[in-house]
Amino acid sequence: MFSRVLFGLALASALVVGVGGVGWTQSNAVKLDEIVVQYPEGYTRVLGADIAFLLGDATLREGVMGPLGAARHPLNGIRQSIELLRLDVQKLPWVAHGAGPNLSSFSIIDGAPFPQTFGALQGLKAAVGAPNSPYKHWDLIEIDGIPVVFVGGVFGPIPIEWAYIPLARQLWFGTEIGLGAPPNRDRLKASVERVVGRLTGRVGVFDEFIAAYATHGGSIAFVRRTDATKDKPVEPSEEVMSYAVFFEGTTARVRFEIRFTSESAAQAALSNLAAGKSSYLAQDLYRAELVDRKLSGRVLDFEVRTDLRGVVGLLILTMPS
Repeated sequence: MFSRVLFGLALASALVVGVGGVGWTQSNAVKLDEIVVQYPEGYTRVLGADIAFLLGDATLREGVMGPLGAARHPLNGIRQSIELLRLDVQKLPWVAHGAGPNLSSFSIIDGAPFPQTFGALQGLKAAVGAPNSPYKHWDLIEIDGIPVVFVGGVFGPIPIEWAYIPLARQLWFGTEIGLGAPPNRDRLKASVERVVGRLTGRVGVFDEFIAAYATHGGSIAFVRRTDATKDKPVEPSEEVMSYAVFFEGTTARVRFEIRFTSESAAQAALSNLAAGKSSYLAQDLYRAELVDRKLSGRVLDFEVRTDLRGVVGLLILTMPS
């Protein structure tokens, strides 16, 4: 059986490497278009980050990752998993986090070697039932030749369930947290099956490749298919948002590309930007100054400058916990 598992891992890894397409040579550039095609349909937002750069730079480690840890942001959850599995963060090309309606959120750690991740997961199995251990169960199953490890327990007062999918050079993991109710294990299992289905080509892709390619680059990049009733910051009739963050010491440039449902809606959003009244410039912890803008039909392309607090606020707004 184990040889069949390894064959499945090789197949999945080849599929992951084969997607995407356009290269990028800039240092610390997140190839978001190559990341989003790894997420299955049903996911509506994906955040990618050069975690080695964010943790390796002292200013960003303190000014960005520190506040995200206090806010329990998904990027901090990825950082905790890297530490738990004892991965060398400087050898990880990128990490990503995706979410969608009625699906468990799933993160990816690219560059995580199977022997190390699976070995560390075996260590979690040994913790189940140990005195004072929060881990309550550890289960290994196989889906389409790919191993999936389900782990769960009670951490403080909070029950949490995880699903880990270790590939040859990549680790996927999904999370369900029980707040006032047990963690949704059925949703976690269904989300695992969807991710595995994408890895094996049975399930279609997250469908905003074009928007992700528009903001290809930066140390952090994000794309969403907008739900105007939930998403922030947002302007009327926004359809899709993408952005990339380029750090410059204690400040950052953020390049946005936003598609609207009509040209008139895009023009109205541009007018709000020019007048300094746009939610894309100020909301909650996020504050920014408009640097440049361009309108092409339904697509508004603009750049702002902000500080590290503004970057943190934008990340919390667009990819909440």
